[in-house]
Amino acid sequence: MTILWSSVYGVLVVEIGLLVALLVSLISTSWWCYLVAAINRLIEETSGKILQYSGVKTAIETLNATWVYDWRRKLFNAQMFFWTFVGFLGLLFLNCLRQLWMVEIIRTEHKYQAVDEMAKLVDNVNMFRAQRNVYISGLTLFLALVIKRVFSLVITLGRVRDERDKYKKFFTEQKDS
Repeated sequence: MTILWSSVYGVLVVEIGLLVALLVSLISTSWWCYLVAAINRLIEETSGKILQYSGVKTAIETLNATWVYDWRRKLFNAQMFFWTFVGFLGLLFLNCLRQLWMVEIIRTEHKYQAVDEMAKLVDNVNMFRAQRNVYISGLTLFLALVIKRVFSLVITLGRVRDERDKYKKFFTEQKDS
């Protein structure tokens, strides 16, 4: 496998591990909420440092163009990076489908022409490679979307539990007084 497909396979393995960690519930929902907040904080601090060290920050303050900071908050967050990653996986998946289609056309042409056995073996190898790439990229894309949904459910569950605890504490205090 090439570097691209080895890295996509590595992402697939990491996604499977993350999905298992989300579904097994060994890690509390409050910790997942803390992790998402920490990732967003890290991205915001990194983008702030890039603006500061590139000299753009002083130009923004000189021109009084504070709207750039609002755009930075909208563009540089975990959700935007995730959807960029999903877009990349989607393009990769479509490219794999195109490659599979091309190999199928070549294979069909060779079926009705007089070609040697070596060409047919090469066609079989190319078909296997194209199918493998479709499976790997498709499963990686699918698991990325599943992880997004499960992650949002876990974060929502964490928020609901925090609200429940606040209400429980409030009503016990009201009952005692």
